[in-house]
Amino acid sequence: MKKALIAATFMVGIIIVRMILSVTFSEQIAEVFTRVSVSFLFFYCLLLSVRNRQKSKSQCTVSGEM
Repeated sequence: MKKALIAATFMVGIIIVRMILSVTFSEQIAEVFTRVSVSFLFFYCLLLSVRNRQKSKSQCTVSGEM
């Protein structure tokens, strides 16, 4: 649940920065920022998920559980 809350907080931050960029510079710059940021956030969460599964799997193997 904690990870979902962190991801939601980052999404809110991305939306706020996008609004500021669209007013300050242009809509195209805001769109590029949003696409890059959301892609980075997606792959970061995916990487953390894989890393946590590997970590839990190695702990189960060491302790003898399966």
